[in-house]
This record gives sequence, C-alpha cells and structure tokens, in this order.
Amino acid sequence: MECGKGVSLIRILIKYMLFCGLFCCLIVLLFWCGINLMVSTGIAYPANAGEQMAAEAVRIMEKEGIRTELIPPLCGYAIWENDGLAETNLNEKDKAAAVTYRDTGRNTKGCYHVKVERDGKEAVLQYRYRMELSNPRGRAVIHGLEKGYLLFWGLLLVLVLGLTTRHYVKVFRKKLSVLQNAALSLSRGELEEPFGKSGIREYDEIMQSMETLRTALRESLQEQWKMEHSRIFQTGALLHDLKTPLTVISGNAQLLEETVLTEEQREYLDAILKNTQAAGGYLERLKKMTRNISEGAESRQRVPGEQLQQEIFNGVEEIARVFGVIAERQGTQLPDLVLARQDVCRAVLNIIRNAAEHTPQGKRIGIRCLWQAPWLEIRVWDEGPGFSPRALQHALEPMFTEGESRPQEGHMGIGLSFAREVAASHRGEVLTENTPEGHGRVIFRIQAGIGNE
Repeated sequence: MECGKGVSLIRILIKYMLFCGLFCCLIVLLFWCGINLMVSTGIAYPANAGEQMAAEAVRIMEKEGIRTELIPPLCGYAIWENDGLAETNLNEKDKAAAVTYRDTGRNTKGCYHVKVERDGKEAVLQYRYRMELSNPRGRAVIHGLEKGYLLFWGLLLVLVLGLTTRHYVKVFRKKLSVLQNAALSLSRGELEEPFGKSGIREYDEIMQSMETLRTALRESLQEQWKMEHSRIFQTGALLHDLKTPLTVISGNAQLLEETVLTEEQREYLDAILKNTQAAGGYLERLKKMTRNISEGAESRQRVPGEQLQQEIFNGVEEIARVFGVIAERQGTQLPDLVLARQDVCRAVLNIIRNAAEHTPQGKRIGIRCLWQAPWLEIRVWDEGPGFSPRALQHALEPMFTEGESRPQEGHMGIGLSFAREVAASHRGEVLTENTPEGHGRVIFRIQAGIGNE
C-alpha cells in the first residue's frame, strides 16, 4: 500500500472551506443583484426614497401650501393649525416621535422627520430608511422589505452550507468505513485479504500500519502452525522410536517370567512389567493426543439436534456398561445445529469416560443437555471423590496426572484437554467444579449456530 497517493486531509478541508466561501459570495452577489433588479424595475423603492419624497413634498408645500394630497406615499404626517393637531395618519408611538421633533428638532430612533410651515399651518413629515414595495396593497401587508428579503437569503445560505457540510460528512464517513472494516477484520482474525485504501493520505498511513500488522500476524500464525506441526511430527517419530525399546524390554521381561526365579527376582520382574505396561499406556495416549492435534479441526456441518443428543446418550450407555456404573440422562429439545459433530461427540464422551473411570462400580454418573440460543451446554457429573484443589486448576492440561487428586492412578488429562480444544474452536469453554456433595462435575459449553438461520 502506497501512502503517497491519495488526497491530503488538509486539501479536502481547504476544498470544503473554498466551497463554503464561494457559496457565500454567490449568495451575497445574488442578494445585491436582486435588490438592484427590484429597484430598477419599479417593484420596490430604494431605502432613501422616503427621504427624497419628503424633501420634494416640503419644497412643493412651501410654494403651494400644506395639503394632504401633496404628502408622498412613503411618508406619515401630522398637521397643526392654530397650535392644535388638526390632522394625522400616525399611530400613537409615531405621533409622539413627530411631536418630539416639532418641539425639539430631534429625531427618535428609527424615525426621521422634516418640517414645513405655511399660512398658519405647520406639518411634520415622517419617513424611515428602508426599502418598501411600490404596490400599496403589498406595502400594507409587508412593512419594510429588508427583513423578509434578508431572512430569505439568510435561510438559503444556511441551507446551502448545510447541504455542503452534509455532503462532506458522507465523504468522510465513506472513507472512514474502510478503516473501520480493517479494524473489524483484525479483531475477527480475518488476515488473508488486504485491507485496501481509503483515498485520504492520512487515513492510508494508518491503513498501512494496520496492513503491516496484518501481514506480521498472518506470517506469525503461519510460522507458529509450521512449528506446531513440525513439533507434532517430531513427537510422533520420537514416540515410535520409544516404542521399539519398550517392546524389547517388555518381551524380554515376559521371557524371564517363564524361568525359575527367586521371590526377590520375581518382585523386580513384576515391577518391570507393571511399569513397562504403564509406559506403553502413556505412549498410546500421547499418540492419540498428537493425532487429534495434527488432524486439525473438523469442518462444521448442519446436524439435527435430537440426533446429536441421542448419539451422545447411546455412547453414555456403552461407557456406563463397560465401567459398571449407572447412567442418568436428562435431555432437552434441540433445534438443528451447525457444529463439528464428531469432535463434539468425542469431546463429550471423553468427559463421560473420565467421570466413569473415577466412579465406584454401582454408583451413578449423569449427563444433562441444556439449550439457550446460541449456547449448547452439557453437564456431566459423577458420584466419585471429586476434584482436588490442584485438579480444579490443572485438570484441563494435556499432561496433568490425577493420581494425587483422584484415586485412579496413572490417569492423564488428555480427554479433558481435547474437550477444551473443541470447546474453544466453538467459542466456548470447559469448566471443572465440585458439587455441594463433594462429587465432580464438568460443564461443556459451546456456541452452536442454528442450522436454519
């Protein structure tokens, strides 16, 4: 991935600012053109039209006298005669402003005035600096064109800037989605496909770091896989080499057993035979363990839940019969599941076998299936002596010997270790605990996708 290609984040932000500035200038230009167009076409008066009309009316009244028909349309008025207010079209507030100007010559805020005297009459004309519509009906509805005009163009400006910002937010969100998908792929362990590029240089620099991490993780996992399989192969070869001298020792010991031996010699020979037999058992278990690992995880398939449950229960009955214990089964209604069928069955039966091995003859072992989507939970219990504190911590380790924790000597925790591996491959777990009565209990819990989803 090359970070040099792609657009800089600063460039995108500058482009956004330029677009916003361009739109603002365009709105201002249209605003000004609209004002000039309305004035030039006679739709509206300019803002100083009231002042010009008032000045012209004063000039005429000074010559012809004060008459209401000479008062221009953009001006209010108040006429005094014989020191009394004779006529006005102003409201109370504007009339007070006109009186103040007549008495003091001062304009109030927003109102401007001119005064004319002729033939014993006195008139004050009132006007404002604002654009007005030339149509009297429109002017009666809209007082002061600037406010509505400014509001319209202001809202248009906000709308344009909002749409521009929304567009760039979508652009950033789309670019960020590549980064988010890459992070999700890393968290899920999906390391095969490259992440791609976002098109923004700064984001692509982050993507390059994540791509480097992805490549390193993939190579590390591949190397770990090769080392693991090499170790398994070497372990298998070593087990094969160990089996040959062990067979020779066992064979010679059996030949010695047929000769005449003293009591002391026979004790030594029995010890040799017993330990070679135990060593052979260890080698067989180690071979099974390495074979389970080297075979890899079984592919998952759709399995009828009831059929899987019955298959496990049948295996429980066979194991109970072999070990002379009583089996109790408690099932539940299961949907179709997606899981590694053989691995799950073998893992559960390994747990059952472990329970039967540590249960006295005539006592009980039990299995109970529970389903709460998406979790399949299988609980196995026995009436044996239970797990010791040390066994509760290490029972799931492949080479753990339970001779110190349970009465069966020479037992290795390969079955429980395999069950833990199967559970982990299904995003689950295996728990070991003791019941309140002091017996052992193992909980096998996995996630099993529903087949029809």
